[in-house]
Amino acid sequence: MGFYHTAQICLNGHVVTNSFDKNVARRQDFCDKCGSKTIVNCTNCNATIHGNYQVEGVWNLQSTESTSPAYCYNCGNPYPWTETALESAKILINEDENLNSDEKLLFCKTLPELIVESPTPKTQVAIVRFKKLLSKTASYTADGLRDIFIDVASETIKKSLGL
Repeated sequence: MGFYHTAQICLNGHVVTNSFDKNVARRQDFCDKCGSKTIVNCTNCNATIHGNYQVEGVWNLQSTESTSPAYCYNCGNPYPWTETALESAKILINEDENLNSDEKLLFCKTLPELIVESPTPKTQVAIVRFKKLLSKTASYTADGLRDIFIDVASETIKKSLGL
C-alpha cells in the first residue's frame, strides 16, 4: 500500500517540493521563482497537498518537479493558483471589446471545465466553446488566455486547445 508525500507549492502554483515531509532541505517559506508565500495545506479544508506517491519497496522515479494540482482532493475546491488563473482569465475576457456581454458570460462559464486533470463529459463542449469564442477576441486577449492556460491546463486539454 502506498502513500502521498506532502507537496509545498506557492500561491501562484510553482512547486517547491513534492516531498515536503521527507526533504527538509528543499523547504521554503517563499517561492524562489516569484516571491509568493508557500503552502502545504488546502486553504479551504486544511488537507495536505498531495505530492509524490510512494510505494514501500518500490524505487520512485518521479521527478521532484511537477505540475500543481488544480483542485483539492479532499474538499473539491480550487487551490489559490487555480482561483487566480480563473479570475485573471475572466478579467481578460471582460476587458475584450470584441465580445458582447452574452459571449463574455458564456466564455467565463466555460473556463472551469478546462482546468481539470482528466476530461469530463463537459470538457469537449468547453473546448469547442473556447476555440469558437477565442477566435472572436482581440489578439491581446487571445495571447493572454493562451499564456494562462499553458500554465494551468493538463496536457490533454492543452493538446485539444492547440496550445
